[in-house]
Formats: sequence, C-alpha cells, structure tokens
Amino acid sequence: MARTKRSATLEYWSQRQKLDLGRDHTETLATGRYLIYYRPANGAAGSWVARIYDPTTRKMRRGVLGVADDFLAAEGIKILTYAQATTKAEAWFKDQEHHALRIAGGEVPHDGPYTVADAMRDYHAYLVKEGAGSATNVQNTIDAHILPAFGDEEVAKLTRKRIEDWHVKLAATGRRKSVKRGAEPEHHDAPKDPEQIRQRKDTANRILTSLKAALNMAMEQGRVHGMAPWREVKAFADVGKSRVRFLDQAEVQALVAVCADLEFQALLIGALASGARYGELSRCLVKDFDKKAKTLYILRGKNGKPRHIKLAPESLPWFTRFVKDRDGEEPLFKHTGVARDSREDAEDWLPYDQVARMRKLCVAAGIKPLGFHELRHTYASGLVNAGMPLIYVAAQLGHSDTRMVERYYGHLAPTALGDAVDTYTPKLGIFGKKKGPAGA
Repeated sequence: MARTKRSATLEYWSQRQKLDLGRDHTETLATGRYLIYYRPANGAAGSWVARIYDPTTRKMRRGVLGVADDFLAAEGIKILTYAQATTKAEAWFKDQEHHALRIAGGEVPHDGPYTVADAMRDYHAYLVKEGAGSATNVQNTIDAHILPAFGDEEVAKLTRKRIEDWHVKLAATGRRKSVKRGAEPEHHDAPKDPEQIRQRKDTANRILTSLKAALNMAMEQGRVHGMAPWREVKAFADVGKSRVRFLDQAEVQALVAVCADLEFQALLIGALASGARYGELSRCLVKDFDKKAKTLYILRGKNGKPRHIKLAPESLPWFTRFVKDRDGEEPLFKHTGVARDSREDAEDWLPYDQVARMRKLCVAAGIKPLGFHELRHTYASGLVNAGMPLIYVAAQLGHSDTRMVERYYGHLAPTALGDAVDTYTPKLGIFGKKKGPAGA
C-alpha cells in the first residue's frame, strides 16, 4: 500500500500559521505537479490550489481545490485537510491529462461541469456510431426518464441514495400513456397485481441499466473521476423473467390463414421462418435472401452486428417465389399504400405499424392476443424442442452467448434432451433379461 505523503510545512494547521501572509506556498507532488497553499493577507483561512505544467504549451494551469481546514473542521468536499487536498489534486491532474489527450486526438473537450445530460448525449452518440439497433429506444428512455430526473446534475455529485430513490419511484409509477408530441406526460394507475409490479420493476431495471452504462463509459473515458455510486445501486432481483408465450402449430397456421393483408402475411411468415426481430425484417432487402446458401442476411441486429440466419428446407421454396423477378435493392417486406408524414420512403414497415394488425389478427384467429415478438419466441422454442444445441439457437437469434436463450427457453431444454437421448442413443444390445451380477 502506498504511503501517505507528508509535509513539514503544510500538513498541520499549526505549521501553516507560521507561513507568510499574502503569498503562495508550493509543494511538489511529482514532476510538473504542485500543490499550493495560499494564505490571505488578512489572515483568513487559506485555500488549496493545484498546478500542473503542460509541456506541449509550456504553460502552467491552475485549479482551485477548496478551503484549508485552518478554522473549520474538514468535510472532504469544500473544506479540506492537507491529505484530502493532495488526493483531490491527483484527481485533478488526471483530468487535465485526459483533457490534453482529447485535444491532441482532435476531440473538442467539454467545457464546464460534466452533467448527466452530457454523459447521456455522449453515450447515445457512441451507440449511433457503433450502429446499435437499440440507439433509438435508448434515446427515448433517456428523454422520458433520465433527463427529467438528473439532466442538470453533475455526475461527480450523484449519490447512491439519490439514484436508489429514483429507481424505486420508477417501479412504483404506472406506465406512461401515449400522448400527443409536446404534451405533458401522463401515466396509468400504479401497478397493483403481482405481474404488473414485476413488469414495472423490470422496466425500472432496464432504465437503470442505460443510466449505468452511460456513466460507466464517462468514467472509462476519463470524463469523470473519483467515486462511482451508481455501481452500488442494485437492480430488482428476479423480475426479468416473464412467462413467454409460444404458439403451437395449429395457432401458427390459423394466424397466417386469417391474414387477408398479403404484405403483413408475408412479414408473419418471414418472422416464423427466421426468428428475426420485427425491426430486422423491416430493414431486409430482397438481395439479403441467398437461395444457394439457404440464408437470410441480417445487416444489423439489436447489438449492431450482422448475421446469417440458416433457413429450414421447408421455407426455401416460399422465399424463392417471394423474391422472383424483384429488384435486389428493394425492401424484402414491403408496406405500400400508406401515407407517411415523417419520412420519404413509404414502402417499409415502421415500429408501430404491426401493433393494431397483430391485435385484430389474434381476434380473427381465435387465439389469445400476443405481440409480434412472440413469433420470435415461437421460432426459438421450436428449435429447442427439436433438440438443437443452445449455442446454435443463440447464433440463429443473434445472441453472442446462450444466456438469453437459457433465460427464456432453458426450461424446454431438459425435455428436448430427453427426446434426443431416446432418439439418438445407439442400441448396444447388451441389456437382456438375463439375471445380472450380484449387486447390479
């Protein structure tokens, strides 16, 4: 453990009282790094100042750290002991070094206190740069839940209790209602039954995750130093696993059969055949179907990474007919005849185009209402039930490992394993009805 730095002239109040008034008293902490104690000419409490030499500009930079504990007890924030001033100076030196590195790399450094709003802006910019499919949803979360609560607060002044209180309040508040753009937000009633409470806690956890990710990135990039209280805030336990709905074969056939909208029917078939997300399918082009490779290419998944989905032999003739004589650059799944106010391209599926259609379709098919995403669950559960190894299921769905697959479909795996053992275990012919050895 590193030894605490000592000072023969600045460490104690009694020593500092012997120093000359109205001048700086400098102590070298390291090469080019200095801690200054300034004692005012009127004999009032002195102040701590950090100073660093910039070899690039050949100039000194100063930063005020706080007031010395000459007459009042130190609390470690504004009134500092010598040791606390030294620690705060070291943090300031690191911040100045990162500041210089960002300038050298062509980055425009942040001016003034670094707030939560700054951190969220930088985090969203990173997601967009990486091509993350979640960037839009994260921005909506930021705007609706994080900025109203913390936007103007300095990251360095956040406390664990402040974040925990906000997290609990999120879970206790009802879902936001859909209102006109620019209108004041409204909420449904607070959750009451166990499933509603679980859902709200799950939502609060996801919002907390976005806040933590942004603040952790800010610290990793050197924009924030010191304590990280948000890391101590725990998510609600055992609330993320909901009961996942799977359609059986009869329900799948009924859903497709009653769909009179051929464009939406094609989208349903595409989801059931590939397990791709709604947003992924809406971005597919005709050329993304490869008949020879028997794959559907997903250019950008939820994690921003591409993948090739291997298609089952049963679906290949349908895809082949579906793309015949079509331009490779046009959307694979079109949505035509719809007036768009917000974008020029009127031949693609937008985020909420499917919601009402799915609701009406379930009623027409006589099945319990479900969302479009349950088609993905249906596809995945079919693979697991057929005995496909979970790592292959994860690859088809676009997950980097099996954690999400185990979370939602792990309970199906034992049954699939048992069926696979019954089917594939070789017959050895050694288990006759003859009497076995003693103790067998």
